[in-house]
Amino acid sequence: METSNTFSFEVTGIDKVCAAGELYGRQCQKEGKIPVFSCEGGCIKGEIARQAANLVAKNDGYARACHGELFTVPHADLAKWVKKADKVVVIDGCSLFCHSRIAENILGKDQLVIFDSLSIHKKYANLMDVDDVPEQDRKKAAREVADKVLASLSEGVPCCPEQLTSCGCGSEPEAASECTA
Repeated sequence: METSNTFSFEVTGIDKVCAAGELYGRQCQKEGKIPVFSCEGGCIKGEIARQAANLVAKNDGYARACHGELFTVPHADLAKWVKKADKVVVIDGCSLFCHSRIAENILGKDQLVIFDSLSIHKKYANLMDVDDVPEQDRKKAAREVADKVLASLSEGVPCCPEQLTSCGCGSEPEAASECTA
């Protein structure tokens, strides 16, 4: 299969904003919180990344950001907060790095601190359905990812995918996510 290095798609504009997002974005910007967003994919890997982002965002200095507003409502205060942040934490679910690949074209490449949750927890690479993994095990994997992300952030050690142009750290994911038929 041949692919292009880049492609684009259109997003229908909207003149509305999320009222809660407006207040939240302004408050987070005022407090200097570091935005955290994640993969929201419909598979177990995306679910673990989502839960890990929620855990990271509960720590002082961090707050959960909405990728929907960042990607599709550029005039929203929440999107403005993320764009103006010095650092933005992205927790992707697998080696496709969907959110990071989009974000690196919206944000400054030096803003992104990217994590691949699958390379941290190293489980469920070939599973799709969230319910294939018991809730307790999902939470345990998410906690493991969140702890690694927080440790890396506090130590200033990047943990990101080499294949993204925004990454200069040279690290590689320790586990690949492969789809098998």
